[in-house]
Amino acid sequence: MKLMLKTLSLAVACALAPTTLMAEQTTEQKIAQLEQQVKALQKQQTASLTDKFQFNGFVSGAYISADNDAGYNGSDNSTNLSQDSKLGFQGTFSISDNTQAVLQLMMRGEYDWEVEAEWAYLSHKFDNGVQLRGGKLRVPLFMYSDYLDVGYAQPFARPPEEVYGNIPFSSYTGAGISYDVEYDESTLSMQAFGGESDVKNTNVNLSNLMGANLSWTDEVWTLRGVYATAVLDGDITRTSQVPIAVPPSSPPTFMTVESVLMTLDDARGEFVGVGASYDNGEMLAVFEWTRVETEGAFPDSDSGYITLGYRIKAFTPYVTVAYIESQDNDERMPVSAQTALQKIVFNQERTAYSLGLRWDALDNLAVKFDLTYANEFGDTSGGLSGNSATFNPLTGAFMYDDTLVYTVKFDAVF
Repeated sequence: MKLMLKTLSLAVACALAPTTLMAEQTTEQKIAQLEQQVKALQKQQTASLTDKFQFNGFVSGAYISADNDAGYNGSDNSTNLSQDSKLGFQGTFSISDNTQAVLQLMMRGEYDWEVEAEWAYLSHKFDNGVQLRGGKLRVPLFMYSDYLDVGYAQPFARPPEEVYGNIPFSSYTGAGISYDVEYDESTLSMQAFGGESDVKNTNVNLSNLMGANLSWTDEVWTLRGVYATAVLDGDITRTSQVPIAVPPSSPPTFMTVESVLMTLDDARGEFVGVGASYDNGEMLAVFEWTRVETEGAFPDSDSGYITLGYRIKAFTPYVTVAYIESQDNDERMPVSAQTALQKIVFNQERTAYSLGLRWDALDNLAVKFDLTYANEFGDTSGGLSGNSATFNPLTGAFMYDDTLVYTVKFDAVF
């Protein structure tokens, strides 16, 4: 009997052994299959995120020098490798087919490579074609506003200082709305914007910033008009070096003094600009004219430029003539020591002539050479900070009546 029971137990064990082994194998296979499915899902999600994210950047490096210390574009008679050098990164994340988040980080040599967000906004395009953006945006005042920091997208070594340097801010926090009307062979673009801004490294703030622009292009001709207004508040200051009395045998000692030139209190400013360009792939012509008016003692000014260029394979020689002139000098005649100082600093008149060459060395790299001569200052400093500091009250004259600036620059995108 015992022998029969042992035999039966052994038979049952032998019968169950394959079933247990198969169950263990089935469990391992299921686990392996689940792991493969998880990995596949992770790859799909990673691929999906990669498809939604777009990254690009741009970089500029420049050598600038001048024949004197008048201060055109921050240059003097020493080597300057920072003024026009910059590095930017831009990321675009597609939240949906019609909604994007955009962030552009900028580092500029003139600001000691401090990292700042130049763009940081959300954009949504509705089914009817209306696009709405909100956040930190570029102020769309000029022909090259969208590419203001992307030197590779510009034909010249730098946008003409007489026009682009007259507005001391480039972005604002607020919202913008735009709409494009497509014709058979051209596009009409309408844009309105509003928000607030400030002037970097100053105490001046802009509120109630509002404006609109209208542009038309057929990819060869482009016509553009813009109007903007804002309320300005804050102190406009000037930093100067004041000599300290020392014994005659000692070297001169200077003290840095910051003085308030003007206080803006709810001063309304207005900007009007028109522009046109022609580019048929060989011949290039660009024109812009602007007027800036501000209430109070701050100067009203007109400025403009015209650039002509011609592409010869990888080379584009160009010439530019630009000017700026304050228009209300007689209305701001000095009646006190402060207004006399305002006249010295703010009155400006200048014409600049540029001769340059762009060489497209690679598909994403351009090397540029530029020679700019500025003169015709009239009885002003030419609007140049270095020259305004040289005013001689005994003669009523400034040290420099012209300046010559040399620039070698590379612009790249990646």
